[in-house]
Amino acid sequence: ADLGTSVILPALRVFATEAAELETAMAAHAADPADAAARQAAQAAWAEAIAQFQRVEVVAVGPAAPSDAPGGQDLRDLIYAYPAFNACAVDRSAYAGDPVTASTRIDAMGLGAIEYLLYFDGSNSACPPDSGVDVAQSRADYAAAVAAFIAARAEELRDAWEASEGNFIAQWSQAGAGSDVYMTPQDALDALSTSLFYVEKETKDRKIACPTGIGATGLVCSGNDVSRVEHPYARASTPSLRANVQMFRDVFTGLAGGMGMNDLLAGIDRQDIVDKLLARLDVTLDQIDTQIDPDFETEVEAINDSTACTNASANATGEPAACALHGAIQDAMDTFRTEVVSALSLATPDRAAGDND
Repeated sequence: ADLGTSVILPALRVFATEAAELETAMAAHAADPADAAARQAAQAAWAEAIAQFQRVEVVAVGPAAPSDAPGGQDLRDLIYAYPAFNACAVDRSAYAGDPVTASTRIDAMGLGAIEYLLYFDGSNSACPPDSGVDVAQSRADYAAAVAAFIAARAEELRDAWEASEGNFIAQWSQAGAGSDVYMTPQDALDALSTSLFYVEKETKDRKIACPTGIGATGLVCSGNDVSRVEHPYARASTPSLRANVQMFRDVFTGLAGGMGMNDLLAGIDRQDIVDKLLARLDVTLDQIDTQIDPDFETEVEAINDSTACTNASANATGEPAACALHGAIQDAMDTFRTEVVSALSLATPDRAAGDND
């Protein structure tokens, strides 16, 4: 109940506000794609929106979750379907003036599509426009349509949780005590645990291990490659990494004086696990703040020695900084995946089964 009231719902409310501001900024950009100030304002609005949604990513429970999950309505993928993205699909939809609906392919919509449309100026030789197409205007118009769709879905997701609207907050807060979605409190905790593995599988593995060339279970990532970062067009990966880790920590500790998962561990006399995980999360956040360039992409490009990278990851310190960050976040996630999950008998997602990285 505390996590729903103090962490999850506030994150959804802020994102709905940011999404509405993005819609306004994108409409202004589409009105005059040649206006540099309008484009910069749209880029700033996108940066605010994506940073906030990175918090939502970590708590994709209930309506944000896939339809096969408890209470799931697939709303997350309609807003940001990372890592699904196809530049040609985006351009083709833009050049054709396609509408953006729930039936639009997810790799051609969402916040990822807006990033590409706002930051990529070049022509895509794999899918050139037909003769007579105004590329700048078509891209701006499509980006505005995507932003409008996102704003509507952000409002829908927030309202689904609001007590005065869909009231999913009651389903969540009353798990095991009247909820139609979660028959036991453990069911809700398991849904939360499965969502928190985003930081293990996406933040650590896909966003850090793969671009640096360290590699991860189920991913092909030979050598460091900046094209594999989360935001290769905007070069805005550092704020997203931080938002993921900070939200994980906020769920673990609770906010605004509310309880968090740490209280469950303290209640079974496992404060030692609490202290260990918090220390490792704080090391990770400190490295992002003090060791990682504001442009994570620069850190990935600077890797020129795979052995040094492996050593920095193993020691969770040193250079290259991006590799040391991988080691720090792996230490934290190992504590969560093994000790926290075991102590609280939490569920793990199928995609994390058998991980040994």
